[in-house]
Amino acid sequence: MGNKAKDPSNWVKTSDKYGYYKLGGKEVAGYASIDFAMNLVFQCIGLYISYFYTDIFGLKPGHVAMLFLVSRLWDTVNDPMMGTFCERVSPKKGKYWVYVMWGAIPFGVVAVLAYSTPDWGYTAKLIWAVITYNLLNMLYTFIIQPYAAAASIMTNDPDERTRMQSTRMTLAQTGGVVCAIMLPNLSGYLTRFMTLAQGYMVTTLIMSIVMVAILLWGSHQIVERIPPAPIDPNNKAGLKDVFQIIKLGPVFVTLLLFLGVYTISQIQSTMGAYYVKYYADSESMISWFSMILMLFSVLGVPCVPFLTKKIKKKMTVLLGLAFCAVGSFIIYLMPQGSAAIVGMMVGRAIVGFGYGILMGILWSIVTDPIEYTDWKTGHRYGAITLTLTGLGLKFAMVIGGSLPNAVLESAGYVANEVQSAPVISAIRNLTGLLPAVVAVVTIIIYAVFYKIDEAFIEKMQKDIAERNAQRK
Repeated sequence: MGNKAKDPSNWVKTSDKYGYYKLGGKEVAGYASIDFAMNLVFQCIGLYISYFYTDIFGLKPGHVAMLFLVSRLWDTVNDPMMGTFCERVSPKKGKYWVYVMWGAIPFGVVAVLAYSTPDWGYTAKLIWAVITYNLLNMLYTFIIQPYAAAASIMTNDPDERTRMQSTRMTLAQTGGVVCAIMLPNLSGYLTRFMTLAQGYMVTTLIMSIVMVAILLWGSHQIVERIPPAPIDPNNKAGLKDVFQIIKLGPVFVTLLLFLGVYTISQIQSTMGAYYVKYYADSESMISWFSMILMLFSVLGVPCVPFLTKKIKKKMTVLLGLAFCAVGSFIIYLMPQGSAAIVGMMVGRAIVGFGYGILMGILWSIVTDPIEYTDWKTGHRYGAITLTLTGLGLKFAMVIGGSLPNAVLESAGYVANEVQSAPVISAIRNLTGLLPAVVAVVTIIIYAVFYKIDEAFIEKMQKDIAERNAQRK
């Protein structure tokens, strides 16, 4: 893209309103490709890491549950700290996009380490898992929070934001499809030449190399057109701002929305392999069960621009959650055994389609709390706001990772053995009933308490533009 696209004289406005710019095709592709690349690795964690730890690396489910819980507790400190750091500094090359470039290679290296299985004693292996898993999540935060915040200063045009975020999430879910197919299948193929554990590591290495290359290219396509407010050296962002922002209604409700959506996703992802292997008695279908979730999510994302024009953003969110509730309940209703695998796949596909709608709209509306924070406080703390809403994702990983493993442990789960009736019942309830309940509760919370609509967003943007003009 070079200097031409970053030259203000080449920027095209879509309206006379402040910050309404047209996004170039290469810029949209570059921005969106970053999440495709991130999901090549991150979905490996969401879809398979629990199964990898218990059935391949040999860790006990209870210890895996504790690992996830400790990691999420650390996230409550690390994530706001990272968001605050982003708002306290202004790198010369750009406000947010540079973190993607800086974090690319370290994230790839640690991903490979996380799927490595050193031949050590049990305690040493558990420590290894704790260190590599937490480093991976910290580097994910280092990249993803500034990356998501960059959208708020690329353009203010909601249609352009929706177009870019829909493209982003289509590619993100496509990355998940690639991961769902590649990790188990290529790892299985490589067992002709090495152990299954080594196959997982080599497959992750291949995907990490591809990821790093895309992150380095995509980060340079981002154009930050809307200048962030100058940093006051006597009033830099700090802990006080974190607590002030989290108390804002739209920010907190969006956090709860993220919590609900990603809890559904994390539970479905964590339990998928167990459900197919032990409840459906169809171990050979594990990769297909994971793939169909991601494949139908890819089909759901492109529907979002049409839906937002017809039923607006809030109703689009509620529709996506409704699909997730229905699909999860279908999975719960399926009888045990391979004869019901078609019905299980149908339920999984419906969940995937709803999840795709949510992914397409979630990252379009996430800039609304940033606008609200700016309008309410006078500070456009995009990274802090996104960090706080993104904590919903991290808390969801506690529920989606720790809860299933803790329940399996208490029910008497033993890896690679015929499971008892209590374990089979737990697997069924965790995979189907719990996500359905979470979806219904999230529908109620969001429908009742989220008050920002399109007209209110336009008013906020107008007020912010007038205030900024007075500052100048």
